[in-house]
Amino acid sequence: MTDKRAFELLSENLTAIYGYAFSKLYDKDKVDDLASEIVYEIIVSARNLQNEEAFWGFAWKIAENTFRRFIRKSGLAAQSVEFTEENIGVYDLSPEQEYIQKETESEEIYLLRRELSLLKKIHREVCVAYYVDNKCCSQIAKEQNISVEMVKYHLFKTRKLLKEGIGMTRTLGEKSYNPGTFRLDFWGDWNKYNDLFKRKLPGSIVLAAYYESMTAEALSMELGVSMPYLEEEIEILEAAGVLKRTGNKYQTNIVIITDAYEKEFVKNTSSIYSDIVNSIFDKVSKRLPIIRTLDFKGNDYDDNRLLFGILNIAFVRGFLLASEKSPLGTPNKLALGGNGWIFGYDNDYINHHFNGVSLETWNESGTVWFSAENYKVIKQAQIYDHYDFRNKAKAIWDAVLNKNADKNNPALPWLIENKFILCSDNKLSANFPVFNKKSFDQICEILSDIIEEVANCMIDISDKAEKILAEHAPESVKKQCRDIAKIHHRLDVSAFLLEEIVKDGKLTVPNERMPLCVWGVKV
Repeated sequence: MTDKRAFELLSENLTAIYGYAFSKLYDKDKVDDLASEIVYEIIVSARNLQNEEAFWGFAWKIAENTFRRFIRKSGLAAQSVEFTEENIGVYDLSPEQEYIQKETESEEIYLLRRELSLLKKIHREVCVAYYVDNKCCSQIAKEQNISVEMVKYHLFKTRKLLKEGIGMTRTLGEKSYNPGTFRLDFWGDWNKYNDLFKRKLPGSIVLAAYYESMTAEALSMELGVSMPYLEEEIEILEAAGVLKRTGNKYQTNIVIITDAYEKEFVKNTSSIYSDIVNSIFDKVSKRLPIIRTLDFKGNDYDDNRLLFGILNIAFVRGFLLASEKSPLGTPNKLALGGNGWIFGYDNDYINHHFNGVSLETWNESGTVWFSAENYKVIKQAQIYDHYDFRNKAKAIWDAVLNKNADKNNPALPWLIENKFILCSDNKLSANFPVFNKKSFDQICEILSDIIEEVANCMIDISDKAEKILAEHAPESVKKQCRDIAKIHHRLDVSAFLLEEIVKDGKLTVPNERMPLCVWGVKV
């Protein structure tokens, strides 16, 4: 809205503005000043108003706020009526004094509720039971399973805390209005952490307590969440090993890969890939005729499709070789069960290069395995959804072994629809390269020097990443950086290399659904 239009609307209703000012002030000599300030603030603020129909509701809110500032600035709240014989017995508070009194009472109630929300569970429950529910100390002692003396102590302690807290100036932290984004990552044998961060609050707690330990009360103020709601989340995160408590303070117990770290990492490592990309692609391309002579399903694919698959084998095998040459430490025994590593990100996977990975997944009898790598760069052709992992894996194993379709497998229709599996006359077959043990060993031998080159690059990258990550991580989790750098960055080398190959036009991602980076092996 323009200043001119706002002034036109106000000009038509100046009497109402003056009437408002007159009704609010005891000192009528101040009416002109207040009315002028209200008009000015409305005109200035109306510049941000888009809908003229909302003008008057907006204007009266501005008037109320301007009046509040006016009486505080002018010291009118401190004014009192001079008592004379004429006004004794008929004295009333001035309008502004009534306003301040109501505002003060409201603020006191707010402060009391604020401090109650910050009390620890035992203090809060004893206080509410005694003062709100009017229960006696002996009854509270029985309910809390503590002595009467302890009830009295908690009441004394609570009164002291409330008195001290009400006198404090407390400011809500940034996470109260900007909770941030936290995403969990897992590397191990059995992920029981998936559901832990489906809500925003657990992620906000982990982000808030990452760089420094915080009391529950400090977290409450930082997040703008009262203790009754916060305590349960803290207990869950502590039980899961994601938070660590030292004394009365909590700190995040996992590495968080921040966006700031990722940017520094890319800046320091991006130049490493250019030479190796050309070397690897040239070697694989020259060996493609030899590879086609091997006995495996898919040796008749066109060059573009087959090169995607062969390069992916070299990348995955390079990753496994890097893990042998420079292994991870002993997997952590995780609090929720299973073994492995958990870490996270302070963003919505914006720096990720994969949409999921299934590295050489074996069946229970050890007769068949497959590998499926969802590089983001091939998203339009391949998306292997890892939801319902076990049923999908079972269907793919059956396809590699050319078994009959299991109609009771709920994952099978999705796999057929997305062309990972073909089905004819109830017989399943894989729509990706399938090797026997002999042909797979042969292809790995043909690619051996390429696999070595990839592995060495991965080790070099993860060593550099470890140093950078340790500089960004708090002291409490620095020891975890070595393994997390290996887990997070080594496989990412594959993605960087493939992205460079596609960007250079050496390979083209098909527009149709096609499993470019999946293969299976029958032992």
